[in-house]
Amino acid sequence: MLLTDVKVDAKECVDRVEFSFRASPTGPPGFRASYVPAGQALVEDGSGAPIDLKASAYLVVRFEPAATADLSSEELVRTYTGPKRLDAPGARFVREVVKSGDFEAVVTWVVGLTDQRPFTATVAGSRLVVTIG
Repeated sequence: MLLTDVKVDAKECVDRVEFSFRASPTGPPGFRASYVPAGQALVEDGSGAPIDLKASAYLVVRFEPAATADLSSEELVRTYTGPKRLDAPGARFVREVVKSGDFEAVVTWVVGLTDQRPFTATVAGSRLVVTIG
């Protein structure tokens, strides 16, 4: 599955992080979303380089199999051309969303939050919407 967009949105009393993928007959990629301690969350996949993210809680969203570029032809085609770091202006709980990995068919994002909040992860077509409230 190929990531195409990531958005952060604040609604009345919840924040939403939406991950969009290129439509595929096989459906959306598998995912796992869970709170992870800073020592594990704030490290880039593959390189192990530290990630700077000012937050008190870290919700890690991991997609597999997934990528941000199409390697199916001779020429590399990037499907996600957005930033690796998204601010969350107007959000109540989300401080920042940072891409921490795109390595060996795994794409990982860290959602930095004010504190651990209840969340849901809902698949809608070729999107995953993480709602934090």
